[in-house]
This record gives sequence, structure tokens and C-alpha cells, in this order.
Amino acid sequence: MRSPAWICATFVALVCVPSTASAYEDQATLALAVGWAGIPGSSTLPRNGVDVGLSAGFGITDAWGIQGVLSYNVFPDERRLQMGVAGLEAIYLLDIVRFVPIFGFGIDGLVSGRADSTRGDFALHALVGFDYLISDRWSVGADARGYWVATNANSFLDPFFVTVAARVGVRFDTH
Repeated sequence: MRSPAWICATFVALVCVPSTASAYEDQATLALAVGWAGIPGSSTLPRNGVDVGLSAGFGITDAWGIQGVLSYNVFPDERRLQMGVAGLEAIYLLDIVRFVPIFGFGIDGLVSGRADSTRGDFALHALVGFDYLISDRWSVGADARGYWVATNANSFLDPFFVTVAARVGVRFDTH
């Protein structure tokens, strides 16, 4: 028969043993972003536009994650340019308590339309940004993505465009 002291000591020891740390690998995120889209080197396309984006992702380790990004860019002009972007990116999150710098890279498919012409292209992009964690569930942040249109030789798109956006996100536990 076990004494109550041993039972209590075992219980206290189990409660005091630290659990394994987990951060992003047990979370999924959903975010909405609104900002600026630009084609800085363009001489034939409008240079400034609006970017609206949606991203959803999940952590694969305590610092790395994968997210899908959908965005719509419109460049108002007499011959308006519209662009839909669907991408997949790997992100590195440098978690510093509430402030989280983000770095990443990805691959994208683009559908762009201007006047009577529609075109599909592929692009690669780099990402730099940050999140500020308001609570365990909500965050606000900003990001900048630089896109290189890999198939621009046969496209009416310029080889490089940029988006800069403010973002609101919500995080979900997946465990």
C-alpha cells in the first residue's frame, strides 16, 4: 500500500516537470492584408496599384512555416491592369516574445489582364515583414514582397513588381 506522501510527491513532480516547448508547429494562421502594389521600373504599365491579399498557413517547426497566399492587384489607368496571384511560401519566424520578424521566399502563379489580353506567368518572390502579437490569438503586422516574373520575356508584365501591405491575422491551435 502506498502512503499519501508518496502519492502527493509523485503528483507534484509530474506537475512541475516542464512540458516540451512548442510554438508555431502547433498553430495555423489566417490573415487579411491590404496595401500598395507597384511596378517601379515600368514605362508602359501603370506604376501604382492596390493589393488585397489573404494568407493561410501552418507551422512545421518551432520557427519555420508554410503558407499559401492569394492576392488581387489592380493598377488603375486608362488601360487598367489586373493581376491575380496564387503562391506558396516558406517562412522563417524569429519569435521575440510579442514582436516577430518574418523572412521567406516562395513561388507563384500569376494571371494578369489588360484590355483584351490575358496572360498566365510564373514568379519567384522574397518576403520580409513582422507581426506584433496583440494576444495569443490576434496579430497585426506588415510585409513586403518582391516578385520576379520568371516568364516575363513573352509577357506584357515587367520583370519585377512589389507589394507592401498591412495585415491582421488570427492564430488557431492545431493540437
